Amino acid sequence: MTFLNRTMSNWALEFEKWAPSVIKVLYKGSPTTRKSIQSQLKNGNFNVLLTTYEYIIKDKCSLSKLKWKYMIIDEGHRMKNHHCKLTQILNTYYLAPYRLLLTGTPLQNKLPELWALLNFLLPDIFQSVNTFEQWFNAPFAISGEKVATIIIIVELNQEETLLIIRRLHKVLRPFLLRRLKKEVESQLPDKVEYVIKCEMSALQRTLYNHMQSKGVILTDGSEKDKKGKGGTRTLMNTIMQLRKICNHPFMFQHIEQAIAEHNFMLQHFGKAPPGVPIPTEIYGQDLYRVSGKFELLDRILPKLNAANHRILIFCQMTTLMTLMGFYFEYRGFKFLRLDGTTKSDDRGDLLSMFNDAQHDYFIFMLSTRAGGLGLNLQAADTVIIFDSDWNPHLDLQAQDRAHRIGQKNEVRVLRLITNNSVEEKILAAARFKLNVDEKVIQAGMFDQKSTGTERHQFLQALLNQDEMEDYSEDECPDDETINQMIARSEDEFELYQRFDIERMMSDNSRGKLKSRLMSHDELPSWIVKNDAIIERNLFSNELTDSLSKKRIRKEVDYTDSFTEAQFLRHIIDDADEDVINKPVENKGKKKKSQWKSHAHHQNLIP
Repeated sequence: MTFLNRTMSNWALEFEKWAPSVIKVLYKGSPTTRKSIQSQLKNGNFNVLLTTYEYIIKDKCSLSKLKWKYMIIDEGHRMKNHHCKLTQILNTYYLAPYRLLLTGTPLQNKLPELWALLNFLLPDIFQSVNTFEQWFNAPFAISGEKVATIIIIVELNQEETLLIIRRLHKVLRPFLLRRLKKEVESQLPDKVEYVIKCEMSALQRTLYNHMQSKGVILTDGSEKDKKGKGGTRTLMNTIMQLRKICNHPFMFQHIEQAIAEHNFMLQHFGKAPPGVPIPTEIYGQDLYRVSGKFELLDRILPKLNAANHRILIFCQMTTLMTLMGFYFEYRGFKFLRLDGTTKSDDRGDLLSMFNDAQHDYFIFMLSTRAGGLGLNLQAADTVIIFDSDWNPHLDLQAQDRAHRIGQKNEVRVLRLITNNSVEEKILAAARFKLNVDEKVIQAGMFDQKSTGTERHQFLQALLNQDEMEDYSEDECPDDETINQMIARSEDEFELYQRFDIERMMSDNSRGKLKSRLMSHDELPSWIVKNDAIIERNLFSNELTDSLSKKRIRKEVDYTDSFTEAQFLRHIIDDADEDVINKPVENKGKKKKSQWKSHAHHQNLIP
């Protein structure tokens, strides 16, 4: 039985709890330790070998020699790529008459992924992905999309769609068994999800518009010795930059430095006092005033804290988690953090600390990729998806860290979406993927209990729901609506209403009232430059870049590690700079330049 490294201890505990008589061997450790375990395995005095995907691949020559009866793979959706290394190794080296995949998400994106799982289980039956697509993929293809070798030109009517999906259910039924949590634990409380739209601050909207229309981030001009006059910097991967702006503009460090300096100079009437350093970081209320999502957190977290709720916050980016940590410290919220850099040994300690009521931690901040699987965090009853993943099933698995057997309270899930932004498109794509899953997996009701009539009615309801297009409003909810979303009782709702009244009274008592979000007139002058000036800066940048490129092409750097072919291409064809500077493949250590290039994308969590 093979699974994620982080879930090995949990699986061992489950075997002790549910099957103590089963003799199990935990296959892990150093090469020396694993060799000694291999010699024990030859005796055959065990029932189950528990190990990880990595050891299945590393020690294939030794482990594949044993005669296995069952091959069980947890998180089976990892096999959705027919050509992935794990699938190839298991198919090539390991023989077992029975194969079993365990997964909560057999279908994540497209129907061919489901075929890949079926092909792994029964390669003689599910031989061709093209045939599978031709038979079943038409209801889920967009008009004009290529399905196998056929292009879908006309959309199917409801009756044809119903027929094809029911045919697919019939094919899947012998091979798929589905169990829901509510079937195992009838007393499990409900989970309710709300999408909450947030407005952008003036700083966010200005940066967003320029990134969206021109692919540039604004600067104060200091990179060209024109500080205060404004400039631009072109960035790659525009969608990622837009997502960062939606989360928090200070994910661009130069923006935070510029705002900190601007505020400091305003406080001192344009002249810095002698001997006082100009700050480069923002603390205090401007941490949340520049971001619509942070401003929303600043309204709801004190309420949830007062009502003794505990929170899981899932994020996609490490830099964002760091900024969030600064904000929590500013507000005095006790929190824990778990991301891809957290050591395996520390993960268990963090879970114990959060689940132990004596430690009194209010917030557990986790990365969706590193903290969304294999963790039991029933101490929390509120989940905040700060920024959605392209894969909706990862967000669902993240929610289930709190909504699982052992939870005693109703779980509220709050998904934050920036209004009129790329995040709405990501959410729409996620809903389309979930819609496919609903029709193929959920409507199939593969529980060996449901009747054909029940399955037909459920699928019919889904198709009718598609026709009644759900147009969500663009309006951001007011305080009262948000209070209704997060309150579990009338008493809580009244408490949250009082919080809002007290907050507004407190704001008014300070005299001149600052808006909750940073306004246009608070921005530095170089940020609010008109489009003509931005265009002029862009033209200047392009001219400078083209001149510098021409100069570079006339030079040959003999110290660079060119291959002979690259060197000749440079001399003969006057190769483009990008080709010349392409790193040379080296089977040894990676070059520092390659590592730096990769580190530029450190905000994404693996």
